[in-house]
Amino acid sequence: MDEKSEGLMDWVKKHMEILHSDEKVINAFKHLEKNIRSKSKDPHLYPELNWDATVRKSNDLCEDEKKFVHDRKLYICEAFARYVGVEVDEIHPDDIPIIALTGSGGGIRSMICATSYFYAAQESGLYDCGIYVSGVSGSGWGVAQLYTSMSNANKNPIQAQIESYRTKLDHNIIDAVKIFKALADNSSPQEAVELAFGGLVQKKDSGIHLSLVDIYGALLGAMLLIGPDSTIQSLDFKLSSQKKYVEGGKKPLPVYAAIYDNRPWKDYLEPEYAALIPDYDQVLERHKMKKGYFQWYEFTPFEFGCEEFPSYIPTWAFGRKFESGKNVSRIPEQNFGLILGLLGSSPAGTLKFDLQEFESTLPDEIKSEINISKKVQDKLGEHEKDVLERIHPIPQTNNHNYNYHLYPPPYELGITSLRNLPILDPAPSNELPMYPLTNPSRKIDIIIGFNSARQVIEHELFDEQQNEFCKRRGYDRIVRDISNKHCEIYDYIPNGKATAHNLQATNPTVFCHMPYLKNDKVDPTFEPLKASFTNTINFIYTAEQVDLMFNVAKQNWLDNEHKIKEVIIKEWKKKRIARQLNQNSQN
Repeated sequence: MDEKSEGLMDWVKKHMEILHSDEKVINAFKHLEKNIRSKSKDPHLYPELNWDATVRKSNDLCEDEKKFVHDRKLYICEAFARYVGVEVDEIHPDDIPIIALTGSGGGIRSMICATSYFYAAQESGLYDCGIYVSGVSGSGWGVAQLYTSMSNANKNPIQAQIESYRTKLDHNIIDAVKIFKALADNSSPQEAVELAFGGLVQKKDSGIHLSLVDIYGALLGAMLLIGPDSTIQSLDFKLSSQKKYVEGGKKPLPVYAAIYDNRPWKDYLEPEYAALIPDYDQVLERHKMKKGYFQWYEFTPFEFGCEEFPSYIPTWAFGRKFESGKNVSRIPEQNFGLILGLLGSSPAGTLKFDLQEFESTLPDEIKSEINISKKVQDKLGEHEKDVLERIHPIPQTNNHNYNYHLYPPPYELGITSLRNLPILDPAPSNELPMYPLTNPSRKIDIIIGFNSARQVIEHELFDEQQNEFCKRRGYDRIVRDISNKHCEIYDYIPNGKATAHNLQATNPTVFCHMPYLKNDKVDPTFEPLKASFTNTINFIYTAEQVDLMFNVAKQNWLDNEHKIKEVIIKEWKKKRIARQLNQNSQN
């Protein structure tokens, strides 16, 4: 561990004694490293220790995801027929639109908001017609919990999750008293400690220096993933195990997103490889003047990867060392709690993002006077501004770079020549996971985005991010219907002009944007993104606050679900006509 991480673990040990924690909890922490190192060698606990992984260099869907989409369309035929109001024999699986439901960034606020919208969509019959479900940052935490043994022990996992928020969000993740009490009250305090914090030991042993984000992830895991009986939860801490919930198409496939802040001025070649490049110093200086950009990565229960190379590895291999497209180590799959930390690591975002987040918490009259980020930018040249804006005040978490030396030598400057891959919360690039959801191979027809990020009250930031996304992906963004600010409908039409870093859009997509705004029918005084308790950095919510947020989301959905249904029925009919015309042309 680095010095900061060691200090945090010392803090944990100190507070255990002060708080007179359960003896089993204290012993679990005392023996944590020894026990985890022993278990990490056991192939019965970690069957992936017997497997080697290679990088898959293709942007086609992996075979597991192809099978899932096929199975999911068959599985939801009856649900889709009920939703559009026809008999099931009128539904051909190929006509069912590929629908993705997704939430935005925004910490615990967005976790509650997205889950509440999912529940409302489920009551209307739409959630059960979805093929993908996704989220950025806090809403990704909400998605993650839907694929755990705790949620799935209930008839309705989404409803159970909402109920759990009414009681589990009673403490901050750094509240030692509540954390240790929850661990002590578990059926197996030792197992709970090892599940939540054992990933730190495993990651340290893989040769990576731990960061504050890793500690943050472990604490998130302790708060959000640990249930009352941890003895049955080992698979909840392995993302790859979520595939059991989607087998046969029983549930939507979860897609999680992260970004790498590609800053060319941070790139280098190791000395032995730099020596092979003529005029290396001049090459490096030219490279450093390139503009930075955000490179998107995705996690599913099947794979982790990036479309830009393209390159994907099995999810169970995330965290291993790779070289030349093959793993050079076999270690347990990275603890899912640590992955939750990096997925929601907005505090480790760029300086520009952090300043914008800070300014968004200020009263309007002060915000207009300060405008820190703009004042700083106005004094700098384009490159200097780019360098300054992309500083990370809080370091990102590191992982072994599976793309290290992906291509044969001579090695080039860029991420494939760096041993580590620092990835983080996607919010500085886009508050919604538009990039992975619009991978052309997924052919998603409709994206329904439940947005509870600060851009809900600063719509120009939403437009800025969506315009940048459309430019990179190669879409024309056409307004279809923005007559109701609670539900905006856009058509994203491929234009053949994608940038070098992204695949060209080939499939038209309808984007239904649902900002989380106040609803006078519920409470005309409650501004969801301006209330003090909904601040992104707040982790503590009362049952009454959860209920209020849930009721606003539900009413917002009820007020606008007819617009969503119109979009879906139109897409279904369009796909049906296209299939029939194609069949007729072949006869």
